[in-house]
Amino acid sequence: MPEALVHQIPEAEERRVAWRVEAEMLHARLDAIEELGRKTHDCIIGHIAEERETKAAIDELILLWRGGKLVVSGFKILIPVAAALLGAALWLKDHVKW
Repeated sequence: MPEALVHQIPEAEERRVAWRVEAEMLHARLDAIEELGRKTHDCIIGHIAEERETKAAIDELILLWRGGKLVVSGFKILIPVAAALLGAALWLKDHVKW
């Protein structure tokens, strides 16, 4: 019976040591996972900030493009009218004596 007690104590200590080692490994893995989570969070925050800046620039480009389309539409109307007026003025100059 004394032998059984002797063997039980080291075995229990061995289990405690193994448990502590396992716990330390799990804590290390959890720390690594938390660090990865922080890095991912920071990366996403950075992308969101860049996306906001990019969205503002794209919105400005769209506004300029729409404005350009409006100017082109205006020129499509004004150029033929100006050409007709100039043609009428030249015709009057050539055919009417002042």
